[in-house]
Amino acid sequence: MDKAKLYTLRWSAMQIARLSADPKVDALALSQIEILSQLLEEPMPEEFRPPEPPRPSLHVEEAAPAKKRYPLGEKKLWYPEALTRTDIKRAAQGEYPRGYPYGAIIHFTAGQYSKGVENAVTAISSSSYFFCCIGTDGKLVQANPLNQWGYHAGESAWTIDGAKRTGVSSFLVGIEITNPGRLEVHDGKFYTYWDTGRKYPLDAKKVRVITQNQDNILAGAYLPYTKAQETTLIEFLLWAKANNPSVFNFDYVLGHDEVAGPKGIGRWRKNDPGGALSMTMTEFRQLLKDEYKKRYG
Repeated sequence: MDKAKLYTLRWSAMQIARLSADPKVDALALSQIEILSQLLEEPMPEEFRPPEPPRPSLHVEEAAPAKKRYPLGEKKLWYPEALTRTDIKRAAQGEYPRGYPYGAIIHFTAGQYSKGVENAVTAISSSSYFFCCIGTDGKLVQANPLNQWGYHAGESAWTIDGAKRTGVSSFLVGIEITNPGRLEVHDGKFYTYWDTGRKYPLDAKKVRVITQNQDNILAGAYLPYTKAQETTLIEFLLWAKANNPSVFNFDYVLGHDEVAGPKGIGRWRKNDPGGALSMTMTEFRQLLKDEYKKRYG
């Protein structure tokens, strides 16, 4: 079917959606608009897109009123605020070249997420690939000390200390965040990838829809990290820098979708954190630098 006919059909569906007072008719028209937009390889017209939920403030003051300030240069290997679980310690692949991570990779688990710290513990226990995980309640579980590294980034690349590195797991600590991952969209509704029967649509009001690629973010639908998760993530990274400032570098706080995406390996292999994080990774790195300067000068 040529594009002219597709545009005509979409225009008709848009008129029905505007004029109908029947919710069932509205839902059918929205579904048709979505399908026709996909066939046209265009985003949904803005008028008919699900509203994006308000994003958390980029200002750490609202997310972290306590404004913790840890002593500089202690070089501890366990985050003081972590739930330490050495009973689920994973086999390490080795130690970081300087005995501490140069930075971090932000992930989502693409798995169960509704039970807070329980899911974070389960995520580490069931995987040999990472040592830290943040549950929806904001609890960070740490299973291994920060001098040890495990695989988490897979095929990846980035320039670190002036050299192009392939496979960055041995330089950057992986921070997993419990989250279902990039969502699937069917008939205007949002589903986790494992809901193959499409029985449990997510609340559209809680979903963040990114209509076009932005910096590191691949267009698509995401369930946002909770405010507690983002607060803990920020606080952990600020501590990681203060704890060993000569090694940890905010410029190497990266998204998995950067090191395993077009910026790193030249193609989309991974899409986390994508729109689950309330800002791009470029904005996030700047937030960390600004807040660190406020706290530590």
